[in-house]
Amino acid sequence: MNISYRCKIGISLIASLGLALFMSGAWAASYSGVVKVGLSTSLSGAAASLGQSGKKGIELAIAELNAKGGLLGKQVKLVSVDDQLSPATGVTNVRNFILEDNVAAIFGPVSSSVAAAEEGIAAQYHVPIFFFISNDVDLTTKHFTKYAFQVVPNTYMEPHAVAAYMIKKGWSRYDTISPNYSFGRSTVKQFLAGMKKYGANINIVGQQWPKLGESDYTNYIPAILSKHPDAVFSGLYGGDLITFTKQAKGFDFFKKIHNNFYALFTMGALKALGKDAPVGVIAANRAPFYAIHTPGMSLFSTAYHNKYGEWPSSWAVMGYTAVQTWSQGVEKAHSLAGNKVSAALSGATVKTIRGPIYLRACDHQGDVREYVGTLSQKINPKYGFRVMDHVYAPNPKKIMMTCAQTLAMQPH
Repeated sequence: MNISYRCKIGISLIASLGLALFMSGAWAASYSGVVKVGLSTSLSGAAASLGQSGKKGIELAIAELNAKGGLLGKQVKLVSVDDQLSPATGVTNVRNFILEDNVAAIFGPVSSSVAAAEEGIAAQYHVPIFFFISNDVDLTTKHFTKYAFQVVPNTYMEPHAVAAYMIKKGWSRYDTISPNYSFGRSTVKQFLAGMKKYGANINIVGQQWPKLGESDYTNYIPAILSKHPDAVFSGLYGGDLITFTKQAKGFDFFKKIHNNFYALFTMGALKALGKDAPVGVIAANRAPFYAIHTPGMSLFSTAYHNKYGEWPSSWAVMGYTAVQTWSQGVEKAHSLAGNKVSAALSGATVKTIRGPIYLRACDHQGDVREYVGTLSQKINPKYGFRVMDHVYAPNPKKIMMTCAQTLAMQPH
């Protein structure tokens, strides 16, 4: 065998080994002393407050992880970029994370449409991706891959929790208003399914589907009022909910429907609205720090407040949880390789500031709680916004799809 031929074989073997390492997600570990993770999320536009808050939670988790020595002796470095609420941009971001930054894990976006696009790219390169804001149930069913994990109540769990709460009110005439994209459609569909599941016989008198990022609700609000509903279910959130609430005040909307209105009034929206946040309406929250009574949450919320001068939103709490989930997967697998980390987390229980979270093997959905209550009469003097009173947080098993249901919806 001549030297030239041996060199060619050697180069071929090295290239094959490099591809194998890359496809296993282990390539990220080749950086001496550093491992990168990627965050593609909305850092501008209507959903920026969610994305930026989630980023802070991730940054704090990584800082604390590094202060304890990092992972497998390596310091963790976050690479974050704006997805501009665009699936195409999200795909580009994730591909760049993998091919240029050699990330070991990806933390998902705000929009479920963007998340669905990113999920396939992460799976193609065997890199685990963690959804902590985007929560369309399709991410763990129709689009499911073994590299995707969800630590946020999905669009089956959240509206089913709200339905379990609202059915006790005995209202029969409902109107709905929700953004016209995957999350908005899914959350309304599952709320109605939840009401039926719990035995309600309701009449849908109207449905409104404004675009995501709508700036003018003055046609939608009187359309709802003209139907004289007993209650209104809304899938609005973030900037859209803030805009709707301010414009609805001008129509005396909440008084006319007797505050029988539900929406995802998260901390960011409540802070932005201040006194304009409607008293007594029904709110849901995916991880309100003030309603989760664990030692870890107390330490986290204090550390977050000390670092950023504000209290953590649910997005920050869940972003922190996502990092905890990935890091425990790495420790359990004793590896940064995506296939090994994903296998280690499937069917595992991870310890988080929200309490233990079980990641079902059938769909990698975390058994996390959804919190529902009514907005307080007064602004909490410590936190500076209205909090939820009379909080209801059903057992996750009550509001989750069964594994049989999820498996039937997954690709075969």
